[in-house]
Amino acid sequence: MDYILGVDGGGTKTFVQITDISGKVISESKYGSSNFKSMGIKAARENISKAILEAIKSINHSNKFTFKYACLGLAGNDTPMDDNTYRKIIFDSDIKDYMDPAHTITCNDTRVGLAAGSNSKNRIIIICGTGSSCFGINEEGKEAKANGWDYILGDEGSGYDIGLNALRACIRAYDGRGEKTLLSVTILEDLGIKSITELVDWAYSGTLFNNKIAALARTVCATAEKGDKISAKILKEAALEAVNSINVVVNKLNLADKVFDLVFVGKVFKCEKYFKSIVMEKIKSKFIKVNFVPLSEEPVQGAIKLALKNL
Repeated sequence: MDYILGVDGGGTKTFVQITDISGKVISESKYGSSNFKSMGIKAARENISKAILEAIKSINHSNKFTFKYACLGLAGNDTPMDDNTYRKIIFDSDIKDYMDPAHTITCNDTRVGLAAGSNSKNRIIIICGTGSSCFGINEEGKEAKANGWDYILGDEGSGYDIGLNALRACIRAYDGRGEKTLLSVTILEDLGIKSITELVDWAYSGTLFNNKIAALARTVCATAEKGDKISAKILKEAALEAVNSINVVVNKLNLADKVFDLVFVGKVFKCEKYFKSIVMEKIKSKFIKVNFVPLSEEPVQGAIKLALKNL
């Protein structure tokens, strides 16, 4: 039997599916983050390899085989240098014998998310999860992106951006440099710590730095719903950053007066009143022909679609 490999390698987890050439899912697995920029090359290689090998083990194939085609959508794959690094990670690991370099696509995770979310000729995806990125394709095949430069250089509008601004608001309030905020209470409660000094220790300790800060976005949303003005302000500013990224991609693709799908994905969109509604209202008021499309399939299914298309 011939097998297809799809990988959605995000900033939080690596989701793998193996299908037959009809696209029927045979096995799947999940592991840790694939993003070498936040995890380091060694950890990213280990997570990608373990996720794929676990999925291979599940199909109980007795003989060694090579995937007929593979597509890996990987967070942080933003430049040709990034892509070169990822291909070295893949083809210098325990999975290399299963992969044919000529039949292996490596791309950014926004590309597989968009493939999963829309088949429209004009389509854009906005991701607001741990990180934030916007990517689109128009009917002429032109591509454009905005943001998605990871937590040091970009990611405005992401869970990390929201969480970091919340932490800074707490510190500013503690110093007296900023307004008092209920976040000074809710963040400590949710983290199970008792003081701002303990919060400093938490912020600078441990691993998965950007992931743990991004997780605070949920606390910020809940605090905004309790009437905290600082929380609402942080979320609104993040929403406007997402809107700005969408505006840039729309203009680059000349879609302002055309019908296009806007696929939105990421946990930050679960904050309906103070984030999602702001994004949708701003975009709808400017681009009246937009179709909002919540992602109903797993992004990894977009990787399978791209692999089958190239097959």
